[in-house]
Amino acid sequence: MLPFFTDPYPDELIYSAISRYHFYNGNINFVETLEELFQSRSILPSIEFGSHFSNLIQNLGNNYSVESLLANNTIYPYFALFITIERQKKVLEDVRTNGQGIHGRLGISGGKISRKQGLYYCSECANNDIKIYSEPYVHREHQLQGIDYCPHHELMLKKYPVDYTEFSRHGYIRFDERLMNSSSLKETESSEFKEVQVKLAKMAYRLLQVPINQFNIEKVFQKYRTLLRENNWLMTNTRLKREELFRAFISKFPQGFLEKYESPVKIDGQNQWLQIALTNFLRNSVHPFRHLLLLYFFDQDIDSFLEIKEDDGPFGSGPWPCLNKAAKHYKVLVISEVEIKTRDKVLIGKFSCSCGFEYTRIGPDKSEEGKWRKSRILAYGKAWEEKFEKLVSLNVSREKIALELDVSPKTIYNRIAIKATSPELTEKYRADLLEWREKFPNANRKQFQTKLKKNFTYLYNHDREWLDANFPSKRKTLHTPKNPNITLKSNTKNRIEYYRSLLLDAIKECPDVTRTQLERKFYTAYRYLYINDKEWFDANLPQKRQATTITNATDWNKRDQEYYQKIKEVYPELKTLEKPVRITGKLFSKRLNIFNLSIKSYVEKLPKTNELLNEISETVQEFQIRRCCIVIDKMLEEENCVRFEKLRESCAIESKNFKKIKPYLEEYIRKKQKNI
Repeated sequence: MLPFFTDPYPDELIYSAISRYHFYNGNINFVETLEELFQSRSILPSIEFGSHFSNLIQNLGNNYSVESLLANNTIYPYFALFITIERQKKVLEDVRTNGQGIHGRLGISGGKISRKQGLYYCSECANNDIKIYSEPYVHREHQLQGIDYCPHHELMLKKYPVDYTEFSRHGYIRFDERLMNSSSLKETESSEFKEVQVKLAKMAYRLLQVPINQFNIEKVFQKYRTLLRENNWLMTNTRLKREELFRAFISKFPQGFLEKYESPVKIDGQNQWLQIALTNFLRNSVHPFRHLLLLYFFDQDIDSFLEIKEDDGPFGSGPWPCLNKAAKHYKVLVISEVEIKTRDKVLIGKFSCSCGFEYTRIGPDKSEEGKWRKSRILAYGKAWEEKFEKLVSLNVSREKIALELDVSPKTIYNRIAIKATSPELTEKYRADLLEWREKFPNANRKQFQTKLKKNFTYLYNHDREWLDANFPSKRKTLHTPKNPNITLKSNTKNRIEYYRSLLLDAIKECPDVTRTQLERKFYTAYRYLYINDKEWFDANLPQKRQATTITNATDWNKRDQEYYQKIKEVYPELKTLEKPVRITGKLFSKRLNIFNLSIKSYVEKLPKTNELLNEISETVQEFQIRRCCIVIDKMLEEENCVRFEKLRESCAIESKNFKKIKPYLEEYIRKKQKNI
C-alpha cells in the first residue's frame, strides 16, 4: 500500500491525479511510477478511462473502489446511459484488467464522433483551480467527445499545447499554468452554434453526475417512445412518421451544425443513426453526443428526460381488467396479454378473459382512465350468458337488463328476439299479423310496426321472406291519401296515374304555378314522372319560363375600382403597424367599413379587387414568418445575432409550428447578413 496518493479533485480524471502523483513523488522515470501504482512497467496511459483498476485499488487502500473511480474520475458516465446492462457489466470488468475492449463496447472505435486529440481546458476553470488548489488539473467534462464549450463558464475550450502522443509512450501530462492561456479566447463560431453547444455541454456535464448503474439504453429507448407518442411521431405501434420526423429534426439545428459535428441526417437515407436510436438500438450503438442532439430536439434536459415515464405500449402495461359485469372478477386486473392489430393506421387492442368475455379497444389510451373502457364486445362468455338467461326468466325489463350487464338496450332486444325463435311462435305472430290486417285493411307497414312492435321485430328477424311477401316494405308500396284502397307498386301503371293526378290537380287549383313550385311541393311525384313518363311530363306541365334579364342597379366596375384604390391606399399602413396584424379580407372589411370583402362570392364580382386581395392576403404561416422577420431585424441591429429560442418566445409561436418556418427564417437571415 502506498504511503500517500494525490487524491483526485472534484471531477478530475484519474489520469490527471496520477500525473500529479508522479510530479510530487519526485520520480524521474514514468516507468517507476507505473511500477508503484500498478505493479507493471508496460501499462499505456488512457486519458478518458484508465485500466488495471484492481491493482491500483489494492495499492491505494480501502478509500477507493473500482466503481467509484469509474463513476467519479473517468468519462464513462457520459456513455453509461446509452449502452445495455450487459455492456455495463463488461466495461466494469475491462477497467479492472487491461481495458482493451472498452472502446469497442462503448462504440468509440467505429469513428462515429472523432475523439479529441490532446487535453483541453477552460481558462476560467483553470484560474479558479489555481486560486482554490494552487494548481490547475484536467477536468473530465472538458474531455468529452463532441463538446467544445465549458458548461460552467460557457467559454470555448482551449487545447493544452503539449501533445501527449509525442511526450512519452508511458507518460502522464500534468497541467503547467505557465503553458496555459488564461486570456479570454476570441470565439470564431457563430452565436447560433454556440447557443446549441452550450446547452449540449450542460447536458453532458449533468450526465457525469447520473449514477452509472441506474439507467441503461433499454430504459432510454422506452422514454424515447413516450416522447415520440406524445409528439405524434408514431404512425402505428412500431412505425415512425419518418419523413416528417427527419425534417423537423434537421430544422431544429442551425444549418451546417449537424455536418460539423459528424451527425448529418438525410431524409431519404437508410440505416441512419437517428433511425437506429429510435427504432433498433440493439443493432448498433449510438454515440452519447448524438443522444444529446435527440434530447435537444425534444426540448429536454437530462433531469426532465430521466423523469419521463417509460413507454409501456398504446394500452399501457398489463394486466388489464375484465369488463364482464356479470363476472365476479368484474374490473379486476386478470387479463395478462393484449393482441394488438392495425387497421387503416388505427391501433386496435383485443382483450380476452378466461371467463370467455372478449372485447376490443381503439388505441392508444390517452390516460389511465382509458383502461376501463371498451369499444366493442366480441364474445360474452358463460357467466354473462347465464346471468342474461336468469334476468330474462325473471321478466326484468330490457333497460334494466342492459344496465345490469353493461350493454346497450338494442343488444338485449336483439338477443331476446334471437332466443325466442320457435315454429309455434312463428305461426302465432303470422296469425296476429293477418288478423290485424283484416281489421285494418288500409293500414301500412309502418303502422303495424308501431302497434305490434314485438310481432314485427320477431318476423323481421326470423321470417322476413314471409313478411315481405305478405306485407311489402314502404320502399316497395305506397298507399295514396286520396285513394287508400289503391296500392302503388314500383313502375306500375297505378303509380304513374296517381302521380299524374297529383300534378294535374295542383295545376287546376293554381294555373300560374311554375315547374319549380311543383317540384318543391310534389318532389317524389315530379322526379318519378320526369324519369319514367317524360313524354307526358313535357306535354302537360307548365312550359319553362325564360329568365328575364334584370337591369343591374349596381355599377360593379365602378365599385371594383373604388374598393381597389381604398385597399391599395390602406395596405402600406397595415404593413407598418407597430404591432403586426395578419393581412386578410376580413381586416380590410373592418378598416374600410366594407362588410362583404371576406365573402368569396361577393369579391369574385370585383375582379381587380379580388386579384389584389389574393396577392396581398397572408396565410397564418406567412404572417408568422413576416412577424419573425421584423423581430430578426431588431435582433441583428441590437445584438448582431439571432437567438431562435428567444425569437420563438417573442413571437409566441408553438414549437411544432416554429420548426416548420425555421428554414425560411434561416434563408432570410443569410440574405440579410450577406447584404450587410
